[in-house]
Amino acid sequence: DDRQAFHLLMMLFVCRRWQGRPQPIEGGALKWVRPQQLRDYPMPDADIPLISAIQDLL
Repeated sequence: DDRQAFHLLMMLFVCRRWQGRPQPIEGGALKWVRPQQLRDYPMPDADIPLISAIQDLL
């Protein structure tokens, strides 16, 4: 296995007010979902522990 262990600090931001329409970048896609639906979407294993924190903030 050529992978190396590393630490990743992932910052979460909550934006409650904005102007205009969100735009995806780098070929990504956007979708508005309810907090309780977050676990229904595919995501990297490392992101799964963040779901509870996101749900608590929303």
